Amino acid sequence: MAEGFDLVRFADARGVPENAARLREFLAAGHHGGMDWMAERVGWRANPQDMWPAAKSVIVLGLNYGPREDPLAILAQKDRAAISVYALADDYHDVVKKKLKALAGYIFQTFQAEVKVFVDTAPVMEKPLAQKAGLGWQGKHTNLVSREFGSWLFLGSIFTTLELPPDAAEQDHCGNSRTK
Repeated sequence: MAEGFDLVRFADARGVPENAARLREFLAAGHHGGMDWMAERVGWRANPQDMWPAAKSVIVLGLNYGPREDPLAILAQKDRAAISVYALADDYHDVVKKKLKALAGYIFQTFQAEVKVFVDTAPVMEKPLAQKAGLGWQGKHTNLVSREFGSWLFLGSIFTTLELPPDAAEQDHCGNSRTK
């Protein structure tokens, strides 16, 4: 896969009305707590074309960061600290953004299409966008779940003026199970 991404799918740049409604309900209920930045630019979050009207397509990419060994094994070592797997390597913002910029540069040079890259640092709803593009679905734990990589994906996106055929959205496969 280009630049070392494990998954790539395409979505059109239009917002999904249900996602906008869920976001507004979430904010109205105060579930965002002290994260006031979530309420800023709600339109941008809900609709990629509100953020960049020229965008026609979104290339959504996933980078697997799943561990080679059982990450829970550290819990048996009482003299060691358990650190989240994603924090054990270089900052994923830097790693993913570098890969996205290289791929976006290729797209710009090859197709003369405008591009913008995002990795968890702009008002983009990455997980719903990834579901729309078919990478996976948002689980009850709020992470994106991929059939191939589980919840072990860093997400990044390239907004572009290219019109690319969208992939089919992924359905929610979590069912009605609930954690007590």
